[in-house]
Amino acid sequence: MEKNILYPDYIKKFFIDNGYKYFKPFSIINNQDTVFISAGIQPLLKSVRENQILDCEKVYLPQPVIRTQYSESIEEGTSIAFTNVTTATFNNSEEEHLKMVKDWYNFLNEIGISKNNISTLSDVYETRWDDLDLIGKRTFHYYNNLEIGDTTFFSKIAKNGKSISVKTMSDLGFGLERLRWRATNKSYYDLYSKFDEIDLKVKAYLSALALLAVNEVKPSNKNAGYRVRLFSKKLINIIEGRSLNVQELKYLEECIIYWKLWQEKDYDNKEIIINELTRNGNRFILDMLSEEGYKNLTGININISREEFNKRLRFSGVPEERVKKLIRYKVLK
Repeated sequence: MEKNILYPDYIKKFFIDNGYKYFKPFSIINNQDTVFISAGIQPLLKSVRENQILDCEKVYLPQPVIRTQYSESIEEGTSIAFTNVTTATFNNSEEEHLKMVKDWYNFLNEIGISKNNISTLSDVYETRWDDLDLIGKRTFHYYNNLEIGDTTFFSKIAKNGKSISVKTMSDLGFGLERLRWRATNKSYYDLYSKFDEIDLKVKAYLSALALLAVNEVKPSNKNAGYRVRLFSKKLINIIEGRSLNVQELKYLEECIIYWKLWQEKDYDNKEIIINELTRNGNRFILDMLSEEGYKNLTGININISREEFNKRLRFSGVPEERVKKLIRYKVLK
């Protein structure tokens, strides 16, 4: 079943065959209450308020998302970038909501996640999204005690205390990569190949950078572009300023292929990632050498290739032997 949930077509066909309208993934840039889309329901709620979705029309959206807050808790099963597979409907009954939950259980069973091993925990969920206040019954779904998704039937939706055209809403979201991880028992982060030697945090940041690049988010000092810079700096700190090795470059390429499929975009922008990593790697090395007591480094431009950067280090008085120690590539077998 691994192939079925690594590529979009199988999941798309399942939900279309079960009466869902397919929505093409939105750009991850949100420009509303959060910098990035963090759940598929965000753009869908905007769409229904703009009359792009009919009452009781079941919709399916596999939405790539970025959740920056997860950068401090990266591990198997938790990542910054993932696909929030979302189904939703609006102005529906709770009975119709429960039928959609059943659709999900049928899908999970098809990919090898038996409902016999799924447990649930429910609560009353009160939240505010942009200009709306919502109250609903939320249910978390656990497979062998691991959360794989949540489903919420919102029965009260109001703006400034007054009801709007959307009276009720069903929001069902499951993490694609976590489902695949549980269904295959392979690494959460591995896609088409195994990369056991690469640190999980390195994989997480490469995947997030790849998703940003596919969405044409370029490095800058504000908004979404700042996150490119931030993730790059965090990655460089982990690998201590060095260039990506062969295995890491291959993993980055697989992440780009993966996100192009799920985002339905043709943009690659790999060089943007490499250039930003080189830039921040150069800065890391300058800071390290300054702490070691080397002088005359302040005038070195970090926006250059590593080869040219090393030449300028030599010219600034850094001994050849010290520069050679900086030119290291960890070859993984």
